[in-house]
Amino acid sequence: MVTRGSRLTHDGGMDGPLATFRSDSAVGGRGWPVVFETDTAAFASALSRLAVEDALSVPLLGADACEALVRAAASLTYRRARPVIGEGARAVYQDFDLCYAIPPGSMFHAVAADLEALFAAANEMLDPPPLAAPLRLNDLIVQRYPKGSRGITAHRDHVRYEDVVAIVPLSGAARFFVCADRAGNAAREVPAPVGSVVLMRAPGFAGKRDRPFHYVTDITEERLSFGLRHDVRA
Repeated sequence: MVTRGSRLTHDGGMDGPLATFRSDSAVGGRGWPVVFETDTAAFASALSRLAVEDALSVPLLGADACEALVRAAASLTYRRARPVIGEGARAVYQDFDLCYAIPPGSMFHAVAADLEALFAAANEMLDPPPLAAPLRLNDLIVQRYPKGSRGITAHRDHVRYEDVVAIVPLSGAARFFVCADRAGNAAREVPAPVGSVVLMRAPGFAGKRDRPFHYVTDITEERLSFGLRHDVRA
């Protein structure tokens, strides 16, 4: 997979190799600037690597953007995740609160829209493009892990989530791993500092059909994260 010579800006024009991706999204009738801490070329490079690696992370949001999203998250309504899903060797243990009901006009939707545009611009730079169609991040979730939480044990996302799974840590501290199976064998840590985006391959990306096992552990401070996925059934 190679990078094409020309580069697309957010509005469809051409830019230089290291132009920072920026946009102003309308949120609740007013503009909220989403300034990503990466450029289109760097993000394209990450997508190229993702065709080989099952998960990786790149910088995405600065401190001010993370703090704004943390404030927005404080007004959301959360519920407890089911503590156990599945049985026996297939059981997945969860210890966090979650919110799917993110209201229209929220900053979270602004970030999702701009991240879709960044994916599109980066995908256009690659030959062959790893995404066969524009990525729609139509499944948004905010997760809150209390300090000392067990996190979530090794699991795979549902097969209905395709192309790429993106996870943005907004506050706190935790460790994110991909592994070979539900037992956590061959675990590899993917650095996930606050403001980064973890990109994890999902079925359809670069023609692959695998779903990496992954888990979150060692929550030493309350962790808030923002997850974005493409649900083909939505």
